Amino acid sequence: MARTAEYSIKGYLYQFLRYLSEILAAGDGTTITIEGAIEDIDVVSPGLTTAVQCKYHEQADKFTLSKIYKPILLMLEHFSTNTALTPEIHYRLFCHFPGETGTRPLSKAELDIVLATNDKGHKAIVARIAVGVDHDLFRERLTIEFGQTTDDLQAAVVASLKAKGFSAEDVEAIIYPNAIQRIVDLATQSTITDRTVDPTIFLAALHTVRKVTFTRWTRELVTREQIFKRLRQDLRRSLGFNPRARHFVIDPGTIDKFDDEIVRFLRRFADAYSFKYTHTNPPLFTFVGNYDVGALQARLHDANVRCADGFVGGSEFRVKELLRQPWRKRAQPTLEFRLRLARREMVTGLPPKRPDELFLVNVPDDPWVHPDVDVHRFEIERLSDLEYALQLRNNYA
Repeated sequence: MARTAEYSIKGYLYQFLRYLSEILAAGDGTTITIEGAIEDIDVVSPGLTTAVQCKYHEQADKFTLSKIYKPILLMLEHFSTNTALTPEIHYRLFCHFPGETGTRPLSKAELDIVLATNDKGHKAIVARIAVGVDHDLFRERLTIEFGQTTDDLQAAVVASLKAKGFSAEDVEAIIYPNAIQRIVDLATQSTITDRTVDPTIFLAALHTVRKVTFTRWTRELVTREQIFKRLRQDLRRSLGFNPRARHFVIDPGTIDKFDDEIVRFLRRFADAYSFKYTHTNPPLFTFVGNYDVGALQARLHDANVRCADGFVGGSEFRVKELLRQPWRKRAQPTLEFRLRLARREMVTGLPPKRPDELFLVNVPDDPWVHPDVDVHRFEIERLSDLEYALQLRNNYA
């Protein structure tokens, strides 16, 4: 199952890479739509529309015609009712099979074999194809292109970005991962208009990007080593400031084995950044949803990490109590509490003083986001990702 999941992820990434490739290769006046009206990618240029279907078959031993029956039939179905459209629509089946390269046509005999399929689902598509469709014209407009492996396609995309004038260091660590994430975001939009981009505008926006993006796709990218190195480098300086006010907003329900790992994570963070006399502003960790913060505080107490929770009289919550400074002892460095904990919904309104840094972990946005606050966004599947980024471990596991 893990192997199947890996191939599924690569399949999605392959489609996103192909989309980015089309953006990088587009000419003037071209627009590109992901999850288009026709296929996975619709490339609309003056006088021609190219509908691109992407298929990734790394797990297959070799290419067989049966592997591409469905996309061919779906393209023929669309062609059969849109033959006379202007501009003309051409079809490209972009796929990867081990050992296959270049392009090839679809022969008349092969199309006849595809149309004679006995597969129940495929026969339903055949039944929808308009009677009298010109098979020869369809074959003229269809190209089967065998693409590179995912890693090789990524390397080609990175090279193309460098050729667009981005610095090599920025491409690998910042520009490329941001480009992929923007395409992921586009793919989730509900309307075709919102999934359509002008390549010139898309690339111009990338020139304004200055921060590393850390998303669930980061670990799938060939430049991940450079991404993590740059991210740690960017965070190292700010993490070194002792009195820095840091607020975290975390969604526990989206992180694997969160409850098993959170105490170790918070203890490591406190041991690194909230243990000295000069650490006057313990970090605030807030959790969205119904996470049991009280139980977490008890577990941390047993792990010798004291926390402020903002409660007075046992049941009344006060933001001022949560955000007050701890008393400290200089002679024997002691902090009254080393962390602050709360459910996010309890901390209503803006804090009396804005944080210096806001860490959003699997949270798309938050009212505390402000132009004057340094915002770090993370999409993670496990807390070890965050530990590595925050210098709490030296190896990326």
